[in-house]
Amino acid sequence: MGLAKVVVGCPRLEKLSLKWCREISDIGIDLLSKKCHQLRSLDISYLKVGNESLRSISSLEKLEELAMVCCSCIDDDGLGLLSKGSSSLKRVDVSRCDHVTSQGLASLLEGHNFLQKLNAADSLHEMEQCFLSNLAKLKDTLTVLRLDGLEVSASVLQAIGESCNNLTEIGLSKCNGVTDEGISSLVAPCSRLRVIDLTCCHLLTNKALDSIAANCKMVECLRLESCSSISEKGLQQIATYCPILKEIDLTDCGVNDAALQHLAECSQLQILKLGLCSSISDKGLAFISSSCRKLIELDLYRCSSITDDGLAALANGCKKIKMLNLCYCNKITDNGLVHLGSMEELTNLELRCLVRITSIGISSVAIGCKNLIELDLKRCYSIDDTGLWALARSALNLRQLTISYCQVTGLGLCHLMSSLRCLQDVKMVHLSWVSIEGFEMALRAACGRLKKLKMLNGLKDVLSPELLQMLQASGCRIRWVNKPLVYKD
Repeated sequence: MGLAKVVVGCPRLEKLSLKWCREISDIGIDLLSKKCHQLRSLDISYLKVGNESLRSISSLEKLEELAMVCCSCIDDDGLGLLSKGSSSLKRVDVSRCDHVTSQGLASLLEGHNFLQKLNAADSLHEMEQCFLSNLAKLKDTLTVLRLDGLEVSASVLQAIGESCNNLTEIGLSKCNGVTDEGISSLVAPCSRLRVIDLTCCHLLTNKALDSIAANCKMVECLRLESCSSISEKGLQQIATYCPILKEIDLTDCGVNDAALQHLAECSQLQILKLGLCSSISDKGLAFISSSCRKLIELDLYRCSSITDDGLAALANGCKKIKMLNLCYCNKITDNGLVHLGSMEELTNLELRCLVRITSIGISSVAIGCKNLIELDLKRCYSIDDTGLWALARSALNLRQLTISYCQVTGLGLCHLMSSLRCLQDVKMVHLSWVSIEGFEMALRAACGRLKKLKMLNGLKDVLSPELLQMLQASGCRIRWVNKPLVYKD
């Protein structure tokens, strides 16, 4: 009934997202297609609709964008129906559609000669010649191609490069068979590439980076997570020949300070991910801080050699950082948080398991970082009510907070929940010092504003049923978990 009212009342609708509206059926999509002839963008991701919906959608003559992520009831026959209808589609997302194969995509491409973007990530298992042949017909138009999770060979990558040399984005994340030879063949004719995703392509070495640097000088985003055979030598080439690089993901690549010294030449860098790179130290951060003044996101997850001195360098040179992940950087103390307090642009800060920080440091962050929206303090065992009082007093824009395992009491929790009017999402598992009454008071103080909670399953049976009903009625989703009380350092 809801969709029917929309389509009947809004016949000139041009953009509609039905993502996760799982009660909508083929009948609803058919009605939509008959009533809303002006639709240009439609998202039916995660719906249980089938091929009949694609038959209906194929009649929409002005439709340019169609997303059907994880539509498990759609298969090659449905894509064939799309190819026989209107040829107006320019952007299609069929990622995570389990029953789609190369043959179905080939038929889709055959009917849409002006396609610009195709996302088939985690749908295909192997590349067939029929798909490659039809890709070649899109040589002048296709700019974005995502094939994550596909089994590919050097010859397949060569064929893609030769067929689609206008590509600006290629996604090969978790593709088996990606080698240096394959990347060299792919990028040689694709000089316009700006986004290259090679996440978890474990066979790649510095030779692949050399090829990218030589051919893709306009690249802005390079994702290399878990490409553990690359080193500072390959990154030196990237830094030298890709001057407008804005984002690079080196998570779990094992890079060192020498690599960061080269990356510091990329003055346009905005996003830098270095998680699990344990060889990085304060020296490397000093290189980045001295030149990368435009940095807005930095991930140092489990970079265990980073100390307060590294944060001092960051605070001095990278004042525009909005998102900072310092989880498990357990050498950091309150002195480091004092430096963070001067980073006024911070909105997202992750400090999980920083066992040396206390409420004194959190107070510095709360006072200085007025724009803070998300804060993770899980397993920061020395955070107590003093820290919560500081957040309640100064972090007035906070929306999401994780305080699991902190040594707070019901009084501090209640004051926090009643004071932060923007707070919507709180994770509070194993707050051992908070009584049942403390939880009751805190939750009542924020009831009506909370949208998400994470708490121990044992509380479900002892909290007031009336309170839980109130939370549910106000739209709050509670995730109940069973977790043993285990302390980590």
